[in-house]
Parts: sequence; C-alpha cells; structure tokens
Amino acid sequence: MTGEFFRGKHRFARILLVFFAFLSAAALRADGPAVINCPWYPPSNGDDFATRGFYTQGYPGTSLKQVVIPLSFPAAGTYQLSLTATSATFDGTMLGTATATVAAASTAFQSVTFDFGTISVNESTPIAFAGAVVSRPPGVAGNVLMQFVTDPLCRLTETSGRDAPLSSFRRGGIAALIIGDVATTFNHIVTVAAAASVHGANLTYFHTDAWVENPLGVAVTITATYRCFGGTNCGTGTAQFTINAGQAMTFTDIVQTLFSAPETAGSITFSYSSTAYVSTLKVVTRTYTPSLPNPTVGTFLAGKAAIDAAGAATFVGLGNNGADRSRGFRTNFGFYNPSAYPNTVTVTLATADGTPIGSPVTQVFGPHQALQINDIFTAAGVGGTVTTDATAHITATLPGFPYFSVTDNGSGDTSIQQ
Repeated sequence: MTGEFFRGKHRFARILLVFFAFLSAAALRADGPAVINCPWYPPSNGDDFATRGFYTQGYPGTSLKQVVIPLSFPAAGTYQLSLTATSATFDGTMLGTATATVAAASTAFQSVTFDFGTISVNESTPIAFAGAVVSRPPGVAGNVLMQFVTDPLCRLTETSGRDAPLSSFRRGGIAALIIGDVATTFNHIVTVAAAASVHGANLTYFHTDAWVENPLGVAVTITATYRCFGGTNCGTGTAQFTINAGQAMTFTDIVQTLFSAPETAGSITFSYSSTAYVSTLKVVTRTYTPSLPNPTVGTFLAGKAAIDAAGAATFVGLGNNGADRSRGFRTNFGFYNPSAYPNTVTVTLATADGTPIGSPVTQVFGPHQALQINDIFTAAGVGGTVTTDATAHITATLPGFPYFSVTDNGSGDTSIQQ
C-alpha cells in the first residue's frame, strides 16, 4: 500500500454570535445559559419540521431544558407541535417530549419554545431531535418549516429523515438555541486526517512530523489514537502524554516514534478534556520525504476539531496524468469516519465545467475507520484521463474528515485539500 498526501485548507475562524430578534431575552430561562447557539441568518429558507431531524454530535451540557427554534407556518392559525429528544440515535433511549401551542399570525418565521423541564444528560452524549405537527387549523395543508441558514460551524447536524441510527447527512446545522446546564469540563477530539511513515510511488518515503501545543493555563493529558488503513498493523495504536501549560511537544516521524507502526499510514486523533467550551489544542503536521534520492518540501496539515467534520464537500484543482508517472500529477482520496456507525461515502469526479468524469466511487467506512483510495481516477474507471483542473464532490451519510492529496510525479511533493 502506498501512502500519498497533502494540501491544507484554511478554515474560517469560529465566531460566536447571538440570535436575531426571534430569540429575544424573553425566550431564555434565567436558570440556564445557552448550551448550543446556532444563529439564524438571511435569507429565509426552511426544511420540513415533521420529516427532517437534527442531532448534536456531542452535547456540551449536563441537562436539557429548552429548545428554541424559528419556524414558519403554511397559514395563519393555531398549531400544536411536539419535539422528541432521544439519546445517541433516533431510535435511542427516550429523553423526553416537549409540546408547544402556537398561534401563527402569518407565514413569517417566529420563535417557538419547546420546554423539556430539566432532563439530566451525560456530557458528550449525542442527542437526536424529531419534530411533529400534532394538529393544525382545519383545511390548512403545507409544511411547517425549520430555518436552516445558520453558522456553518453550528454544533447541530440536519438529517434527511429519522431512520436509525442517525439517518443521513443533509446539511451542517439548523437554526436553534438549546438551553440547559453547561458542563464544567468538556471532552474534545482533534483529528489529523492523514499521517504516514510509509514508502510511496516514485521513490517517495512519506514521514509525518507533528507539533502539539497547549495554550491553556493548566496542563492537559492527551490520548493519541492511531487508526491505520485496513490490512496493516497499527503498532501500539494508542499513546498518552501530558503537555504543561503554555508548552508544546514535537514528534518526529510520529507514526513510528509514538505508535511503532512503520510502513503504515492512517489518521490520528488527539483526545483530551479541559474547561474550555471550544477546542484549544493546536496540532500541526508536516508530511514529506526526508531523504535522498527524492527529498521533498512536503505539506502542512492542521488538526481539526470534531465540529469541523463534513458530510458534503467540493474539492478543486485535482490532477491526473494517465499511466505516465514520469510527469504530471496523481490524486488520492482519503477519509476518516469519526462515527460509531458505518458511513457510506461517495466521490464524484468532474471537469471544471461540471461534466462528470467516470463513475461515482462509493465506499462504506466502518466505525472509526480510516482509509485511502490511491489513484481515485483509476478507481472511477478513468485512469487514462490527463487533467490538472478536475473537481470532486463527496457526500457521506455521516459527517467525517475527507481529503484529497495531489502528488507531483516529477518532484514527489504532495499537497492536500481537506
């Protein structure tokens, strides 16, 4: 198995914003802060409240009290709604059902509050939500709509349905405010989608160096877990280390030195707990060929927080040079599935103008599985294609960490998009 990698893609900084007028102060309970706040942005767009669902990948609180959602009604009149919360999956343990009676004056979006009382929840447990229209004005048809234009880094994931375990990814986020008791410590995971200590094509020998920095004022203990591509020995698999306040650690050839797993490639997760609501751990890696005859500059890849997992993404600037590996480029596709459930991922290649290239490539990833498909053009049945500007669109039933690595056949240098 060859290992090929990397070009980094800058992510927008996380921005914490408040809701617009629909989440007025009157909607908030005095006995609990916001556990999750996904603001509503223009334009006004919605999905069916009664058939779609949404879930938190990890609930950052210890209780669930209220869920406030902007909803649009098909006509004026009185509606009775319900919202059911279950643990982990749509068919999981029932946490509770809240009801709301709404006198809609128009079809405009308005804030609707579902009061669950106080339900105890274990921090980091996923919670799935499913809404229903219990009653509506006589003769009124049409859907009650949830507002889905929100922060792209919202901690909620909208689903296409409510089938078990978590249906399939529809988009990242719906507008909602969830009130409860915020946890005092938070569990975080930072993922490096691709790392290696492995020989590749054209005399490349990819090594990954890693730098891990703790900016907090207290020490953190980190558990690093290596999930190598299928069919190889992952060495020790896990390692634990502590980084003191404001300090950093360097790992040269991390796959070999930390996990004793030579000639493998895969994904690394760094798990830790802290009092910070958002992940603060800084992880940067460089993957390169360090020695002759083909030393390379390599590429840098930043670790990504769990909230950055994507269920759909488009990648550009992919290259392929047919069977000629003496020049041009070659492209590989990789994915890490952070979920505890199987994840079906589909890759569709296209020209710059959107014309499909070859056949879609579909791969089922097991729970917490990392896998790279080398030479994605050949996998799509178009290995003879010569291009430097292809695009790829990926979809996944559950959010994960996709990447494409493009390697220069002449120099051996690799860049990555993630």
